[in-house]
Amino acid sequence: MKQNLNNVVVVVVMFLCVTIYAQEQQVSSLLSNYGLGTTFSETTMVEKSQGDLSVVTNNNDEVASIANPALLSDLKLTSFSLSMQVLGANVENMDSNYKSGAVSLANISLAVPLGSKGAFSLGLRNHSSVGFETSNSEFYNFGNGSVNQFYLSVGLNVTKNLSIGAQMNRYFGKTDKRQAFKGGIQKSTVFDQSYNVTGLSTKIGAQYKQPMFKTLEAVFGAYGVLAYKNKAKGESRFFEAVQTDVNTFSELITRDSDGNIVDTAIEKDISGEEKKSFKTVLGAGLGEKNHWFAGVSYELQDAVSYTGNVFNQTTSSLIPVGFEASNKISLGGYIIPKKYSLKSYFSRVAYRGGFKYENTGLTLNENSVKNLGISFGLGLPLGRRISYANFSFELGRLGDFSKNKYQEEYFNVGIELSLSDKWFNKRVID
Repeated sequence: MKQNLNNVVVVVVMFLCVTIYAQEQQVSSLLSNYGLGTTFSETTMVEKSQGDLSVVTNNNDEVASIANPALLSDLKLTSFSLSMQVLGANVENMDSNYKSGAVSLANISLAVPLGSKGAFSLGLRNHSSVGFETSNSEFYNFGNGSVNQFYLSVGLNVTKNLSIGAQMNRYFGKTDKRQAFKGGIQKSTVFDQSYNVTGLSTKIGAQYKQPMFKTLEAVFGAYGVLAYKNKAKGESRFFEAVQTDVNTFSELITRDSDGNIVDTAIEKDISGEEKKSFKTVLGAGLGEKNHWFAGVSYELQDAVSYTGNVFNQTTSSLIPVGFEASNKISLGGYIIPKKYSLKSYFSRVAYRGGFKYENTGLTLNENSVKNLGISFGLGLPLGRRISYANFSFELGRLGDFSKNKYQEEYFNVGIELSLSDKWFNKRVID
């Protein structure tokens, strides 16, 4: 009982800390200037190391999945997970080549079994982020913010082989942007934007298992996110300023004939909507439970659309910007030589790998922006408990300079601590 109480305290403290941290800059990419920013895939570090394969698996008795709520039905232990990732890239655009990097919160979650019927989970993750800063002798462009996602999921067993699940998502966050036209010793003009984002979405999922031969099992899964809207509301401010440093500007003070300060800034209310259509993800896999698994998934969604003056920077750019249908194919899997080996630690380690190819749905210079990545990872058992430190490593390329006039050669390093235990046991003796 004491240990369970300590676990609860740890979870609550971590939720509070991560809620504060979630407001920090979590990405560094010029592409985050478009729409609500760079969107992160709904995957754990385990799934990311398998090429983002997240709709099917055969090894989730101890760790909760974010993407497909139906997978929660397999959970046998209370699971607490916290994951972070380091993002880095070599960027090539029309103006220059440079390196970028950021630290990102991936997910924090708590999942609890509901006996043999299924399980529920709740968590907080970073849905999308804005993070960029460019400067030259004439222009300064800066953006920082994020949209966070709080989710509540439940997965239930319908029959021995079939399970279903549902998830409710709440989106919230704040973004600040600044554009400054430098005037040197003359007056500069500055345009600031600050807005909040809110939204709700619903996800439904299913999973079916078909035993084959003695130990093999085929798994089929699917989930869909219903069409939804994210709304943005805030204020903009346009004013004259004096450049006091390289990228620092102080608003000019104007006085009337009587010496009173006059506010000459132009302030406006701004608003907009991001509209997302129904998203479909299908997957299938084959493997031997807790020993090996290989699977494939396909994701499809119609083009996202933006309306309102919040997103003026999205629809106006030196390089033509547009949106189209997005899709992604993922291939991945794992192998555990001998999960319950008493003699060899490395036989209990999970070795993972995967590949993904994605049409992001963004077009630059009238060409689709593609994302190609290869990943691998390790799941290291911790101590005597059923807990793991999961590491993921991903290398890839986003965009193609010859077509998009923009390219990122990136790497992602992620770590996830997954702590699992039985929190609720029936008393043997009163």
